[in-house]
Amino acid sequence: MNQKQHKHLSAACQCGKVKFEAVGPPILTASCYCTSCQEAGRRFEEMASAPSVLDSDSGSAYILYRKDRVQCVMGQEYLEEHRLKPDSPTRRVVATCCNSAMFLDVTKGHWLSMYRNRFPTGAPPLEMRLMTKERRAGVELADDLPNYRGHSGKFMLKLIAAWIAMGLRRPEITLGKTVRGAQ
Repeated sequence: MNQKQHKHLSAACQCGKVKFEAVGPPILTASCYCTSCQEAGRRFEEMASAPSVLDSDSGSAYILYRKDRVQCVMGQEYLEEHRLKPDSPTRRVVATCCNSAMFLDVTKGHWLSMYRNRFPTGAPPLEMRLMTKERRAGVELADDLPNYRGHSGKFMLKLIAAWIAMGLRRPEITLGKTVRGAQ
């Protein structure tokens, strides 16, 4: 991916009340087929007027950014976190104004997985598919991208390289109100 290609990308919820800016190139782009991403996607899509989260093949497409390169520039008051289980270290944040899923945060990680469909223009193409062993039964994946049964070495190396570039820091992202008993 051309380093100059993605100097600045904007993500927005469906109604436009929440906006994020991401600076610099993303770590990578991927579609995840793990059961957690599929379950979260189903739950979000059941919310009133929620836009699609899952692709037609049940994958969740993400653009991964370093946490220190993403900021909410508008509508932070609408952000609400959701967890599949109350004690889950992974949270997904939704814009409650229109029930748009905005990002996934592995809270102990150094990156945010921004939902790719929240970038109205300029979203880079997908680079890979991950966790394909957990995809929905009957889904046949195209061979246009690498399809990894789990997390690939390339995926892990890109995350590690980004973490090293950050000085091994793990910024905490506090966006999103905590909702007890949330999904």
